[in-house]
Amino acid sequence: MLTETARVVALERDSVWVETLRQSSCGGCAARSGCGHGMINSARPGVSQGLIKALLPVDKTLTVSIHDTVQIALPERGFLRAAWMLYAMPLLMTVFAAVLADQLWTPSSLSQAALDLRVTLAAIAGLAAGLLLLRTMSRRMSHDAEFQPRVTGVS
Repeated sequence: MLTETARVVALERDSVWVETLRQSSCGGCAARSGCGHGMINSARPGVSQGLIKALLPVDKTLTVSIHDTVQIALPERGFLRAAWMLYAMPLLMTVFAAVLADQLWTPSSLSQAALDLRVTLAAIAGLAAGLLLLRTMSRRMSHDAEFQPRVTGVS
């Protein structure tokens, strides 16, 4: 499980909206004085990273109030599947479309530039198809409990 500390900002019946707390390891880094991350973190201490909807336990064992600090967790398997889909699917669809176009359009009376243009357009179409497929799958996954963060404890 991947865990993060967060602050509760809103309550719902079976979930809470939390604001993650920025944590930085810049204090122990030797390059902290010349690092962009360190400068950003020092300029905006305590700034949140955004709101996340986290599910409460089904058995109602935790009592959560607004401004409580909670631990939220996301299953590693779901995180890895989502990351793979986000990065690999559009790339694979782009390469697949370009290779398919290159194999289907054999050089006939067309110039090499025209063939390259067709392959380039096919690659762009493959990227667009991969992004649309990713959008469809992400909407479907947004309701899957495997991909939802859960509140695991109150600090």
